[in-house]
Amino acid sequence: MIFAPHILQIKSIPASKDDENGDPVTVSESNWVTVAKCRCDDNTTKEFKDEVGHVYRPSYHIVYEGEPIKAGTDIRCLNPDGSIRGEGKVYLPKKTNYFNYSELWI
Repeated sequence: MIFAPHILQIKSIPASKDDENGDPVTVSESNWVTVAKCRCDDNTTKEFKDEVGHVYRPSYHIVYEGEPIKAGTDIRCLNPDGSIRGEGKVYLPKKTNYFNYSELWI
């Protein structure tokens, strides 16, 4: 991508493990995995309506090079200095027609 000043990260939650009795043990630790360089723009105009008619206005629109991330995934965008620019759950992922770019709204 020509203009990608931000860093896109997804939240990685480890799979649950079993203890010596075979009972599942949940691991509360999660970490952030860097996916790609991206452009994270404030979104104040685009609205989406779901099947029920609820209106959703995402806070950020993200464009990056790569495959789409599934809806519902926790993601965040970082500024070059490491501060958080925006974070949330993916509402609507899309794959564009050109340059292998993907778009996300969170």
